[in-house]
Amino acid sequence: MNEDNSVPGEMTRLNQFMADCMSVGALRGFKHFSTHIRSREEIILRVYRDADPNADSGLVPICSSTVHDHVGRMHASDETKQILSSAKGQMAKPFDVSDDSLEKDAHGINFLIAGYQRYRCPYVWLRTDHERLVEVEEGQGLDKDAPVVLNTINCWRYYDIRPWDVIVEIICYTLDPWPQNPFSIDYAYFDKLTIEERVVATGAMLEFLRRAYLRHYFCSEILLGDIKRLQHQHFYCLNTLREYQQCAVFRGDE
Repeated sequence: MNEDNSVPGEMTRLNQFMADCMSVGALRGFKHFSTHIRSREEIILRVYRDADPNADSGLVPICSSTVHDHVGRMHASDETKQILSSAKGQMAKPFDVSDDSLEKDAHGINFLIAGYQRYRCPYVWLRTDHERLVEVEEGQGLDKDAPVVLNTINCWRYYDIRPWDVIVEIICYTLDPWPQNPFSIDYAYFDKLTIEERVVATGAMLEFLRRAYLRHYFCSEILLGDIKRLQHQHFYCLNTLREYQQCAVFRGDE
């Protein structure tokens, strides 16, 4: 009876964990990693080998370099309107999250974070670099299908573990030396977005950084600096967009 009573609690927590994973999986703009949604129960965490997010063009969905250079020139309404309306680019090819593609990935070390209902607990699997990252006891073979042993996963049933806790441990487990801030921001990514997209993307990233900051990681002070810088960019773009929209309404533009 007690075992049955514990199941709804575990399933509720697992569903919340995967909901958080989906929100993280939709984010872009990190310097050391990217996340990609593969299914409702799976996300791929791609840790960059060379800390170069531009190695894969799939990380930048729409390119608009002109907006960053001219976004503040709202007094020239006609010019601004032209800039905002022409700030479009081609959709880049999305990152392939199939197992075959992950094994051939030369720029990333890939992990699968999954919350399968039948296990009632999240697990993490390594999809590349098994020989380098997996410790094998003498006389035993390498089992590529075994989950990665992580403290955050082991503690999940007993503590409030969030996906960003798992991501921090994975990055520190993977990179040597590990970065001072696993959640460092790639500001160049946001510069390439249209102003409308940048308002949304920076807002979503700020909410994630807020949650990460409240976990009191070793990088909290650096995180706070990124939050302040990204807030400035977010509200600058938001105010700029509002000014343009107000001018457009005043002039009667469509």
